[in-house]
Amino acid sequence: MFWVMAVSGGDLQLKAADQWLRDIPTDAPRGRILDKNGNVLAATSTRYNLYVRPGDADDKPALAALLAQIFGYDHDSILQKISKKTSEVTVATRATKEQLNAVFASGLRGVYYAEDNFRYYPYGDFMTQALGFCSSDGFGQTGLEAYYDKYLTGVNGRIMTQTDLIGRALGGSYYQPAVEGLDIVTGLDGGIQRIVEGALKEAVAKFDPKRAACIVMDYNSGEIAALAEYPSFDLNDVPRDDLEKLFSTSKSTLISSVYEPGSTFKILTAAAALDAGAISTSTRFYCPGFHIVDGQRIRCWKAKGHGSIDFAQGVAGSCNVAFMESAMRLGTDKFYGYLRDFGLMNRTGVDMTGETSGLFIPQNDVKTVDLARIGFGQAVAVTPIGIISATSAAVNGGTRITPHLLTDVKDRQGNSVLAPALSVEGTRVIKRETSETLRALLTSVVTEGSGKSAYVPGYTIAGKTGTAQKYENGNIASGKYISSFLGFSLTEGAEYAVLLIVDEPKGYMYYGSLVAAPLVGGIFASVFDYLGVAPTYTGEEAKIVGEPFALPDFCGLGVSEARLELAKLGLYCETDGDGDKVTGQYPAAGATVDKRNAVLLLT
Repeated sequence: MFWVMAVSGGDLQLKAADQWLRDIPTDAPRGRILDKNGNVLAATSTRYNLYVRPGDADDKPALAALLAQIFGYDHDSILQKISKKTSEVTVATRATKEQLNAVFASGLRGVYYAEDNFRYYPYGDFMTQALGFCSSDGFGQTGLEAYYDKYLTGVNGRIMTQTDLIGRALGGSYYQPAVEGLDIVTGLDGGIQRIVEGALKEAVAKFDPKRAACIVMDYNSGEIAALAEYPSFDLNDVPRDDLEKLFSTSKSTLISSVYEPGSTFKILTAAAALDAGAISTSTRFYCPGFHIVDGQRIRCWKAKGHGSIDFAQGVAGSCNVAFMESAMRLGTDKFYGYLRDFGLMNRTGVDMTGETSGLFIPQNDVKTVDLARIGFGQAVAVTPIGIISATSAAVNGGTRITPHLLTDVKDRQGNSVLAPALSVEGTRVIKRETSETLRALLTSVVTEGSGKSAYVPGYTIAGKTGTAQKYENGNIASGKYISSFLGFSLTEGAEYAVLLIVDEPKGYMYYGSLVAAPLVGGIFASVFDYLGVAPTYTGEEAKIVGEPFALPDFCGLGVSEARLELAKLGLYCETDGDGDKVTGQYPAAGATVDKRNAVLLLT
């Protein structure tokens, strides 16, 4: 008796309870995902699963008729199902509240229910890669759903009923309520997200790219305001039956994919070389259109060369030779030290699943020719989140920040239950004076250089264009480019960095100055309006924008002559081809333009 009662009593009681109690689980509602304005981005909708216990159903024909009427079942089939000699059968899943009320209003015995919660995304195809989605059993699989699953997942409850040996209820039911999951509040801004997604739709319509993506981030705090990517899908209709589409569109390429950044990387070269004292803004370079390093001829994007220029002019004109020389004067050890400090050698720590780090040639294996190429953004591969995080230090006073989406965790009553350690003071990477110099240099890129089409009158914008060739099987892929623009609003009240990437734009329009910069300019203009940040005019706007005019016809002119004419008009010029004569142009002759337009000459 002592053994049965004292030693084994607990285990035996649990076994007995398992035999005489029928246990129906009740799903805990998953926590919501909110944007910074309190808008619900991911929610839980409740449906009901209905069960019949044949031993409790004393009027099975009437119950079968009721179920057939409410759910459209065949009467004979459902009658046969609820007449089986079993303790419990499922008769409906994901029933609505109205259907549930209609069943119980009949007063017929033997029907029980359990809540069934499923994930619902009010905006459908919106922030798809950032939010992520859940598995069929309600656990996060990608994006924020997976990263913060431990907060979002609640504790399931259950309904327990005492029954006899054949399942007939003996007494009342015992209800253990479910504990709903916590809400996570993000820095994502639905209004800015709509602006960005509109820009991507425009990019797709104009350039039919393989992919396009954009990230907007507060460069002082690292708080991410928008993440948008194309192609995408509706989170309420996850393509689980098309695994290729699911795998290629569900992960965030902004977080988990690397690319050769091209000229946007020059921001880091400039920051390191200036901060270390290897060069100054007045250091002079000579660009004949190429630079010979270790016996290899490395071309500048401007085949005819920039001539004799100082570094400030080299930044405005994005001269490859100036940046090759800057990297070589800095040296491999110092340059790699700065890149490590900028965080490019490791993951940023952003709170998203699947982040990877940049790819660099091992420091001991870097040759002088490699160092020269790295200086202008070749021979390296970085993640978009990595480059926007690293370059933010160039304009925010010199500190590296950690990009993040989460800002708070709350219960359903709105009480903060977690104080996330996200507002950590950034690590200083470059001197504040260096950052001030870079702000001025990058602003000149937008007011008078390749980023002019991103200029918004009345606001201060800095930035850098990027046009990078793609590689396939170790070789340059003919006609395949990545066009990008990395811009920074220096206007108080809208201190955001915007990186927009267009992967493989179709046709001859592939320069970042022609593809990405105008789109980022449009994003900034809309964000200023959305945030209610008023313009401040200084009188310089007229010089930068000018009056609209009809673009002349340059076809048939020599390239040098056409460039000279465009310079007189105040227009930035790109060329495609190595010919000496202009054979085509974009925009076409007669198009209405102003000084912000970049002109492409086909030769």
